[in-house]
Amino acid sequence: MTSKERITNALEGRDVDHVPFCPFLAYVWENFPLEIQDMGQLAFHHMVGADPMWRGAPCPVRAETPEIDLRVFEENGRTVTVTSTPVGQIRYAQMPSSSGKTLFLVEHPLKTEDDFKTWLWIEEHTRFTLDISPVHQHLQGEGREGLSIGLLLPRAKSAFQTMVEHLVGTEELIYALTDYPGTVEELWRVMVKKNLEAVYLAAAIDEYDYFLSWEDSSTTNYSPALYDRYIGSEIGKWCEILSCNNKRYIQHACGHIKALVGRMQAHGVFAVESISPPPTGNINIRDARVIIEKGMGIIGGIEPTQFLNLSKIELAPYVEQVIADGAGGPFVLANSDSCPPGVSVEKFKIASDVAKGAHP
Repeated sequence: MTSKERITNALEGRDVDHVPFCPFLAYVWENFPLEIQDMGQLAFHHMVGADPMWRGAPCPVRAETPEIDLRVFEENGRTVTVTSTPVGQIRYAQMPSSSGKTLFLVEHPLKTEDDFKTWLWIEEHTRFTLDISPVHQHLQGEGREGLSIGLLLPRAKSAFQTMVEHLVGTEELIYALTDYPGTVEELWRVMVKKNLEAVYLAAAIDEYDYFLSWEDSSTTNYSPALYDRYIGSEIGKWCEILSCNNKRYIQHACGHIKALVGRMQAHGVFAVESISPPPTGNINIRDARVIIEKGMGIIGGIEPTQFLNLSKIELAPYVEQVIADGAGGPFVLANSDSCPPGVSVEKFKIASDVAKGAHP
């Protein structure tokens, strides 16, 4: 089987020659030796014997935001961005993480009711266009092998998850829903409407059969009831649109999802990606399989801290157990979510070798 055939068959619950191992290289890739990075990720997959799964391959939809004035400056070690619109200003600040080589928010954009109204204006004046050129470039490059799972929409997440992570923050969003719920709900509804416009465009293309959002689902950020009300309701509409176009939706869920996996299945999610046992997540693969049975695929299973801390001798039986726990339904082996810097290339080879010796 080719890698694409193997992964596709595994996701669809069909026979495979062996369990596919599809490593998640976020964070670890930039910490590999330069000679590894210079090879490129496709060559790395060949070297360790893994199957390439390109999560979040280029989105075929481009967001065209209204003409707004952006001012970026440094302030007390922070990178501050001020967005000026005809109806108000929004300010947010980020700081760099030297260990993760990323930026993280230290000041969210939406802090007052007026900020929500300003962002509403931005959403209402954002337009979407189809742009397939990045997709073709990817598929002609490293994406020529393996399975490409396209990023479904430009903001990469549901409306409420975007509020939680990028616009408001968990605690302040709950306060806002209490203090001025009508304003929050109005913005949420418009963001959902905009997301659906993007989903309709993406669903019509021929280049991808599967789509993903970086949903980061976790009950550490909201209750199951809030998930149902604001996230599951939107994702269910995505799944309906994609299904009408013979496409599948895969949900990136890298946190505490014990109370959510059944809900995801009910909302039409085809597979959950980056499901992780404790301590990163809160449900092991065996228990997840009991809940969803054969009705939803599982991608993941190798818990990040275990991948880092287990010795090479300990890793093989651990991976064998993960594969056994995932049996009974569609399953793709992967290290769950991002990979801690420090995981060696040899450990990826071990996981790949175990997968090749495991028969469904």
